[in-house]
Amino acid sequence: MLVNRKMKTVLSVILMSTVVISTAACSTGSKGAAPSSPAAGAASQQPAKVIELKAVTMGVAPANGMDNFYKQLDELTKKDLNATVRFTFVPWGDEKNQISRAVVAKEYDLYVGGAWSDFKNFATKNAFADLKPFLSKTPKLVEHYKGLLGRLEINGKLYGIPQYGKPGAGGDGLLYREDLRKKWGLPEIKDLDSLEKYLYKAKQEFPSTPMINDKRFAENIWRMMAGGKYYNVTNLSGNLLTVAPVNNPYKATFIYDTPEYKEILVRAKKWYDDGIAAHDILAAQGNETSKTLELMKANKKPLEFNNHFGAVSSSYIPALKAVNKDWEFGWFDYTFDLYPQMSFMPRHSNDTTTMISVSEQSKNVETALKFIEKAHTDRVYYDLLQYGVKDENYKLSGESVTFDGIDPKNKKPGWTGLNDGFMNRVEKYPSDWQPIYDRLQTEGTKAAEKNGIDPFEGFVFNTGDLASEMASMETVRTQYAQPLAVGMVKKSQDADLEALKQQLKGAGSDKYMTALQKALDEFAASKKK
Repeated sequence: MLVNRKMKTVLSVILMSTVVISTAACSTGSKGAAPSSPAAGAASQQPAKVIELKAVTMGVAPANGMDNFYKQLDELTKKDLNATVRFTFVPWGDEKNQISRAVVAKEYDLYVGGAWSDFKNFATKNAFADLKPFLSKTPKLVEHYKGLLGRLEINGKLYGIPQYGKPGAGGDGLLYREDLRKKWGLPEIKDLDSLEKYLYKAKQEFPSTPMINDKRFAENIWRMMAGGKYYNVTNLSGNLLTVAPVNNPYKATFIYDTPEYKEILVRAKKWYDDGIAAHDILAAQGNETSKTLELMKANKKPLEFNNHFGAVSSSYIPALKAVNKDWEFGWFDYTFDLYPQMSFMPRHSNDTTTMISVSEQSKNVETALKFIEKAHTDRVYYDLLQYGVKDENYKLSGESVTFDGIDPKNKKPGWTGLNDGFMNRVEKYPSDWQPIYDRLQTEGTKAAEKNGIDPFEGFVFNTGDLASEMASMETVRTQYAQPLAVGMVKKSQDADLEALKQQLKGAGSDKYMTALQKALDEFAASKKK
């Protein structure tokens, strides 16, 4: 079950609309009127019932610290909002289905989501409340986002408050044991070929463990082989669907129609045939990062092929260093290390950004939004929600966050969707990881400032009228594209790819592409004004 039974409470909270003002029955000059009774006076002073907000967040709750976490949070929220907030933690792995079930069940006030959880589809179906009418009640939040929220509207409605990014590099990449690379006498990992040498040597040294067990790996091959030639345009259920060439950025094409995609399939098949990718990979969950971390901690696998730099820095490095402080790690960033020209100022859009949304069914939308405002603008709230309880879930070294001396099991994942580059504290990492982190932030910021605004900043593609087509296309993607992308072949790669394209047409891909191109044409025209 999604909901942790220990944390599940009965949501029977009704916010009293107004404190009843009880007045004496007498009016001015009326002699016989009875004064109000003591009981009536007491009733008039009774405070409104405390609201309970229920929220979903990703990750695993820390082993210790949650009692103090809620104690500290309650002290804040009762005083400021006359409310309490309780979180249900959803482990990464099957997150799309878990979040989807939660949204459909309508059990929560606060949801998290993004392209990885089908956020936009649910938003256009009015699963989330329109927050725009309530923004006048949260002026600090509006000021904090400096006009950004208006660019995230769908049909004039705002369905979520996004993570707030600052410029800097660090996207998807390869985490690997640098000490083993040196021991094995391999070249520094600087491109796809040197990475492949590491994969094959690692497989030789760890023969019982596939080096790739996550079926999303073809998109990372795409990033390395074609990431400097195309912009990503749209996703389908979190998977890259359409792209546009850098020299013609508003002319979209399906990724399956690009010549580079055929090259990627060849590489994927080679890795699958050679056992680099697990032969049961299609049975994997949508996200296998937790499984990989456990294998790395057990010294049964020396790398993680499919994860984001932020997640690796906050979750993998502390956990792995706690097992063996002498292990040394390296990072190869699939985009920045190969195509720094593709690093732009942060793009905030419904297609790329993780959101915190409020349920359309919530009776306390305004209070929920005020809680989000506090989380993004109040240092005490932010530190508690992002890092946890000081000295139990994290420590401070001066003004910097450190997890030195904190059991990895006690590290609290931040409230998903809250991450705010303008509120984050500087984080101190182990000595071999700190230079990696510092380089990506420093050099990434320079590249972003040089390259400027993302060409798709502000682009909105409304798919509300394409729900049927997108559902059919997702079925086709699962049945035809996914096996191809992990290296499996039925007839031949060319024949299987052609079958995929024909199935997409039957699912309504022409209608989808016509609507997308129309939106891109309108966006391109607006940029010229």
